[in-house]
Amino acid sequence: MTACRTLILAAVAATTVSASAQAQTVLRFSNWLPPTHHVVTEMVTPWAADVEKATEGRVKLQILPALGAPPAHFDLVKNGVADVAFGVHAYTPNRFKLTEMGELPFTADHSVVNSLAYWRTYSKHFAKHNEHEGTHLLGLWTNGPYQLFTKANALTSLDAVNGIKIRIPGVTVERITKALGMTPISSPLSEAYEQISRGVIQGMFQQKETVIAFNMTQHMPVASFVPGGFAHSSQFMVINEAKWKGLDAKDRDAITKLSGEAMAKRFATVWEAKEAAALAKFAETGVKVTNVDGKLLEELRGKLQFVTDEWLAEAGKKAPEAKAALAEYRAAIPAVAKELNVKP
Repeated sequence: MTACRTLILAAVAATTVSASAQAQTVLRFSNWLPPTHHVVTEMVTPWAADVEKATEGRVKLQILPALGAPPAHFDLVKNGVADVAFGVHAYTPNRFKLTEMGELPFTADHSVVNSLAYWRTYSKHFAKHNEHEGTHLLGLWTNGPYQLFTKANALTSLDAVNGIKIRIPGVTVERITKALGMTPISSPLSEAYEQISRGVIQGMFQQKETVIAFNMTQHMPVASFVPGGFAHSSQFMVINEAKWKGLDAKDRDAITKLSGEAMAKRFATVWEAKEAAALAKFAETGVKVTNVDGKLLEELRGKLQFVTDEWLAEAGKKAPEAKAALAEYRAAIPAVAKELNVKP
């Protein structure tokens, strides 16, 4: 009888241990992009698989169709509607002032260089100011720089683009567009092809990859590039703060190793590959690239200096170290480029 009781207790204990080992936290990831988009297939999905592997199956991400509009995704996570999501800071203008550092003009052409310099600076100086309150910030990165693509007007002078209607992706680019004498038109990217083909707009500030992906080269065969880009898109991934704190410490550590700088480098590497592939296709599709330099470039720098100055004034209200952080970010760009042995 005693032996039988011992066996039963041992079996119960083994079952309990087994159930504990198999316990799994499923994090709901709200995805607002098409499931075939490379952000999903080459960035989010492989990262999610690595999270599951690193936590030995204890944490799994369930990638769901969008639980809200793209601009709502930060709040969806903050309010617990979704557990994890990525988003674009510019979709909620003026809310994330410190992250606008990563959107400033004339910084870096290389996505990985810019993303690493941006993450290192932001995490050191700005993370403590808690702009992403209510969530745990998993990572920041940028994609390729915004350059000017038009139907016919190469940026050979400011007069050459004066008055043309340009689709803009956010507040920073809107201010740049106005400063250069162009007319900003705000609209979703999904409407851009129809707008450019119908002549509603004459061009846009956009990444090279997007112009190719949306088959717009036939309508925008003229490209004008400036070193470091006219602007960048700051992007993020966050997890609900309570959900993050509810994870076991060893699982948080495992996820942290896959986040932060590792995420910035990983995701930006995908973007950089897409940008390089797009540039290679420009020759095939008849896109003529003008590289702005010399006096015109200096004129542009002077015209757009206010973007940086105004950001410093606003950012300084939240973070007194904003000026020093910006200087560190800019110094980090050539340093990271040297580290990676690439052009910045």
